[in-house]
Amino acid sequence: MPQRPCLVLTRPKPESERFAQQARDIGWQEEILIAPLLEIVLLSLEEADFASARTLIVTSQHAVSALALATDRRDWPVWAVGPRTAQAALEAGFAAVHQSGGDAKALLADLAQAPLLGPILHIRGRHAIADIAAALQAFGHDASSVVGYEQFSRSFDDSVAQRVQRGGDVVLPVFSPRSGRLLGEALQTIDTSKARVHLIGISAAALQAVSFEQAASCHIAARPDAASMCAKLYDVQQTLEPAQKPR
Repeated sequence: MPQRPCLVLTRPKPESERFAQQARDIGWQEEILIAPLLEIVLLSLEEADFASARTLIVTSQHAVSALALATDRRDWPVWAVGPRTAQAALEAGFAAVHQSGGDAKALLADLAQAPLLGPILHIRGRHAIADIAAALQAFGHDASSVVGYEQFSRSFDDSVAQRVQRGGDVVLPVFSPRSGRLLGEALQTIDTSKARVHLIGISAAALQAVSFEQAASCHIAARPDAASMCAKLYDVQQTLEPAQKPR
């Protein structure tokens, strides 16, 4: 009996659960496996880390969480990398929130045009795609960064390996270059010979980091955000074999 399609989500559990619901909302009715390859651990920030800052930059909702746990202050202007991070900042009580286009390049372009008040502090994870503070220093700003959370890698659990080994269409969204690299490494540890693996990257860099030559198809979202990833997921499900297509 042919295997029905399966969507495998490898982001940390809260983000994967949110994307799973978004996938359901756009019409995915088949199996969804949540198998995080990253575990997020918030770090304890000290008041001294941000006491002198006049502008804050956050490039993930985890940075917002770390900041909100460390202080009751909500009077800083906050620059968020994209809509989800901006929403997290608003929900945490920050009123002056600026939303950028979803990735470091768009954020830096916006910051370059903004009348920023310094000192500027970027709250980030241990593993960062871009050095925002260094880029701002090159623009002449007083900028620094502090690590607010750790990202620990994990392996695929047995449920993913078993599902992939059964074959059929397996769709894997990739949300960052680091998660792409981890995904590529994880795929090398399981038998994918019977599966048709479809990769959806939030960016070309995220997709290239997977380095999985056996993929049946590779796709890049139109914009670096969850809505565009969902739109591309909808497009991909239309290309699956008719007998396998979600309905």
